[in-house]
Amino acid sequence: MRIVKSFILCAIIAVLIPTAAAAQDKRIHFNVGGGPTFLGGDVGNVFSSGWGPAVGVTFDMNPRIGFQFEYAYRAFAAENYVDTFGGTYSANHHTHQLDFNFTANLTKPGSAVRVFALAGPGAYQRNVNITEYLGSGIICDPWLYLCGTYPVTSILGSRGGWDFGFNVGAGVGFQIGDSAEFTIEQRFHYVVGPEIQAPPGFVNPLGTTTGSSNGYYYPLTFGFRF
Repeated sequence: MRIVKSFILCAIIAVLIPTAAAAQDKRIHFNVGGGPTFLGGDVGNVFSSGWGPAVGVTFDMNPRIGFQFEYAYRAFAAENYVDTFGGTYSANHHTHQLDFNFTANLTKPGSAVRVFALAGPGAYQRNVNITEYLGSGIICDPWLYLCGTYPVTSILGSRGGWDFGFNVGAGVGFQIGDSAEFTIEQRFHYVVGPEIQAPPGFVNPLGTTTGSSNGYYYPLTFGFRF
């Protein structure tokens, strides 16, 4: 029995020992993962931290530099959020992210632990859906895509669109077997949203008649790369 256990242990260790040659020869990599996404700026004052999966493919131009295309989905929620006019909302916020990144391996090819960085532009489809509202109908919040006086029925519902942005981040990959990795990465996404303008004649008691829906997102992703 002890011999069998020793054999199994040796087999596991052999699987986990990285094979540098196989990893270096591979030029196309797929990644899949997910994890929490933290929010910054005004969007963080409205919605709580969210979550979502991500999948992508990387084409290595050489052992150091690559190009990555990635899709990610993020979901956030707001429960009983109270705005500056005393209105109370429940809402959700979803993003579909398409990023086009350059990647850089910062450690030597074949290392058991790979440190990497990446950055690039992206397109972000962001949608806000207000599911419940209790208030006067006066609202001027760019993160709800509204500024003015509205019937309650027009406040409830979905609004949003595609916006341009960019992301930058870094991570670490731990080799598993010949050509797989377990990865941990942190990124910063900045999305340039539209300016929300109040309609002519709207009088805001607080003095503001416009606002920016720019967004700051900080996903922490745990995943695998093959």
